[in-house]
Amino acid sequence: MTFTAPVNLYQSIYDSCKECRESSNIRIDQDAITRFLTNLTQESWDKHSTANGMMFPLRFESVEQEVNVLSLIDLLNTGHGFRKELHEDSDRGAFETIIFGIMSFHITSSASTAQELIDMSGWQVGEHFGIKMQKEHPSEIPGVTMSRPSVASKLAGQIQQVLNETGKILKEKKFQTLGAFVMDAALKAQGSAEKFSRILIDTFPAFQDRAIVDGKELSVYKKALLLASTLERRFAATEERFKFRDIHDSPIFADNVIPTLLTYLGMLVLPENLKHTMEEGGVTSVEESYRLRAAAIDVCKVIVEKANIGGEGKIGTVNYGEKGMLAVDLDVYIWRVAKEPEYRKVPRFACKDTIFF
Repeated sequence: MTFTAPVNLYQSIYDSCKECRESSNIRIDQDAITRFLTNLTQESWDKHSTANGMMFPLRFESVEQEVNVLSLIDLLNTGHGFRKELHEDSDRGAFETIIFGIMSFHITSSASTAQELIDMSGWQVGEHFGIKMQKEHPSEIPGVTMSRPSVASKLAGQIQQVLNETGKILKEKKFQTLGAFVMDAALKAQGSAEKFSRILIDTFPAFQDRAIVDGKELSVYKKALLLASTLERRFAATEERFKFRDIHDSPIFADNVIPTLLTYLGMLVLPENLKHTMEEGGVTSVEESYRLRAAAIDVCKVIVEKANIGGEGKIGTVNYGEKGMLAVDLDVYIWRVAKEPEYRKVPRFACKDTIFF
């Protein structure tokens, strides 16, 4: 059955996330938000809230080729649940693993076309992304080991599935590359990031990041929103089709990092039945992860609204720019701050059974 994203995509995300947060009994601490904004410095905001538009030291023959690379990165922006195993095997985290693999695709001229995506095997994914597919384990026979699939090989399988599926859809729609499809989608979107995101969601299952929680539809769509922001940051100054006029209305791109830091800083207060998700080594179900991500989207909306209060009621002294604090910039800020040494060791919730973050 064909899936169709809500016409009012942004509002649907905000409304469903607020409803999910409330039904999950996750509380927003307004005093903690005030403390966060009061203590936020201009230096910290300027340092962490500006993304570089995903610029890499690679040579591209065309804009489409670069768009293809950026689109593949955000299409595959997943693997957080395998962070521990990836660091043990290659000393790279989930995002670094995806970057490593897509750069390998580009440098070796592999997996650029729809047919190459269709033909990609799990073992090829392992080679490109540096994922160790097998591990040696002691056997019952002294001095003899047995080779078994590694934990991270499941991630390779998830990546393969997304690539194969995406390739088939591109071929059906007669697009040679994902970059070509994305360029066309941006043209059809006519300057709307919301419409551009809807086109992605309607076309590719890997962008259909939604769930039924408490019997109601929950919309998150992290990767579609992220790709719109990535392309706007990278190309808005040079490519008319990526000058998305409504990017300032976009919700954040909820993963596991942002809800974790928001909880750690006290802006989100979890009920007893969700506190285990923030403990070291805790296992988070798919449903629990959606509850946490929904709460992050909702509280970030509140933070942005509070930060943009004008006049004497303004909290703090930070200049967020001509349009005030944007959710897309707050997303970048929190994600980058979480990578600082002070917060890097804060336990993050993890779920291996998802391709969406």
